[in-house]
Amino acid sequence: MPFESVDFMAIGAHPDDVELGCGGTLLRLSALGRKGVVVDFTDATMGTRGTPELRMKEAAAAAKVLKVQRVNLALPDGNLADTWESQKRLIEQIRRFRPKVLITHHAKEEHPDHEAAAHIVKHACYKAGLAKLDCGGKPFRPRRIFHFVGIEAHTPSFCVDITPYWTKKLQAVLCFKSQFHNSMEKSYRGKTDISTPAFLESVETRNKFWGLMIRRKFAEAFVTTDVPEIDDITLQSGERFP
Repeated sequence: MPFESVDFMAIGAHPDDVELGCGGTLLRLSALGRKGVVVDFTDATMGTRGTPELRMKEAAAAAKVLKVQRVNLALPDGNLADTWESQKRLIEQIRRFRPKVLITHHAKEEHPDHEAAAHIVKHACYKAGLAKLDCGGKPFRPRRIFHFVGIEAHTPSFCVDITPYWTKKLQAVLCFKSQFHNSMEKSYRGKTDISTPAFLESVETRNKFWGLMIRRKFAEAFVTTDVPEIDDITLQSGERFP
């Protein structure tokens, strides 16, 4: 397995979770020259609209917008569990890409797959660094795990200004034409919560709310169990609502 060291690995339960939760942050990191990869746990077989094959094409299109590589672990959609098999598949990718940080779901979310993803990431992150773990690849442990805040009202540890990248984030989200409201919406059978215009409005409202918290137009929120260090506190003195 080739050595492909990256700066960050963003991990979602389903294709489109990363775009919704931290797409703007990934775009900001890419603009800073950081290299990253998105890992989707599940195969989208339980999706009401579209097909798994279509979701893979949509995911590839979104990855191009985010300027990242993408891997799908093909675990069962709707039945994601924190098992050794799930951990092993992620450990293999952690050892392959050797990311400095991991970005994933919060451990307390409404969707069971999202919660399972957070637990798998925590355990795989630690085990990936065990020298005697027979899992292929050389031992490696990422330095931090950051959890993006979704619909649930978690108090963030910090927020990332995504104002310059909001339009691109929305472009990445809307690559998933089978899932969200768009001009082609009537081409897909079945109605879901996220296929309604109100859902996309809620995404914008959420990112505006976090933006307000840091005196910016749009932001994404994150939780970390570690205390994030700041090298230069004067960098926190940006103009309010520039």
